[in-house]
Amino acid sequence: MLSTISDSNPKHIEEQTLPLLFGSLPDHAPPREASAERAKYRQVLSAISALCLQPQLFETLIIRLTTKLDLICSQTIKSPIKEAEAEPTAAYAHSILKTIVQTLSAKVGKGHPDVPKYIERLVPRLYNLCIYSALLSDGSYMVATDPRLITISGEIISLVIQTLSLP
Repeated sequence: MLSTISDSNPKHIEEQTLPLLFGSLPDHAPPREASAERAKYRQVLSAISALCLQPQLFETLIIRLTTKLDLICSQTIKSPIKEAEAEPTAAYAHSILKTIVQTLSAKVGKGHPDVPKYIERLVPRLYNLCIYSALLSDGSYMVATDPRLITISGEIISLVIQTLSLP
């Protein structure tokens, strides 16, 4: 029902529903033992993906999720991550990127004309995140250099690039 409302009147979703959904996403990955918390953020991300196909909602999704991703990844840049936190943190970051790729893929499939504009917002940001982390790494684990994140970042970049029209 909310996705129907987001198609016809996205302003209501943007003002009332999205703040609640984005506000319920944690700033840190829940520990491995907290399966209920991990399930909750996955459900929230799934709902966000389903609701944010409209251009203004998708822009909000990109801004909020890339900011959350930067926050998660910058924590490992500032201080080394404990081995027990590495996998849950990478899994959370991967879930965020998976939400972006699923929503972006749906938009590409529907031929939405707003996708090419994200060449300037998403592509440099994802390249920077992965490359900057790799350059700063002193051998300690960094979330942004996790192979899952690099792979899914490549998927996002490919989806955006395939929508560009060549002159």
